[in-house]
Amino acid sequence: MNDTLSGNKATVTGNGETILVFLHYFGGSAQSWQWVVDKLKHQYQCIAINLPGFGGSPMLEQPSIDGFAAYVQEQLSNLGMDKYVLIGHSMGGKIALQVAFNEGASGRIQQLILLAPSPPSIERMPEDEKQRMLNHPNAEEAATTVKNGTVKTLGTDQHEMAVETQYIADNNAWRWWLQEGMNDSIANETKGLTLPITVVASKDDPAVTYKMTTEDTMPNLPPHARLITTDGIGHLFQLEAPDWLAGLLQQIIEPK
Repeated sequence: MNDTLSGNKATVTGNGETILVFLHYFGGSAQSWQWVVDKLKHQYQCIAINLPGFGGSPMLEQPSIDGFAAYVQEQLSNLGMDKYVLIGHSMGGKIALQVAFNEGASGRIQQLILLAPSPPSIERMPEDEKQRMLNHPNAEEAATTVKNGTVKTLGTDQHEMAVETQYIADNNAWRWWLQEGMNDSIANETKGLTLPITVVASKDDPAVTYKMTTEDTMPNLPPHARLITTDGIGHLFQLEAPDWLAGLLQQIIEPK
């Protein structure tokens, strides 16, 4: 993918009429989407954004869910994006929901696709796991996080990238999400969204579990939100099963 914005803020690939905007998971980066984008770039224009403090992008001085969302909106405005499909994974899913709320009835977001999203309410992470992850940067702990979050064995390139993007994440961004961001509820805002919403969840996800999706995410979305389930993969959809994910996204965006 080609970096087209200064400061490692985003990558833009492909030139299709429909625009897909990708927001990555906690500890990931724009590059986390590369294997999915490789399958979609001939049909869509794909924009993958490095959220603040990740992938080499600058961290916000005063981070918040709304601040992260405003950052995404600013990058898209700089690119002149008027219509797009917004796809958020994990942490990126929660940020995507805030972007959708901020956009309101603007009509810029054609549909919202949430992949194993961090719940709009509070993401319930065991305290011992949170304390382990706060040991950052640490390559050994980064590898453990990848192992704990996956079901399928990653390819060498995918595994190396998944560890590296955690390791280079800004420490302030890292600690903010674990200590504040995942606990910041936007549920009152997300229940009233009116745009099309699809949630994709794996019943074998060890990080954002299926129980969290059904108990904490879906009840805090509008009734029209659709849930698609799968199994046999863990939390890192785009690294564990990029071909499957690319095909599913096509089906959601352009149902036959």
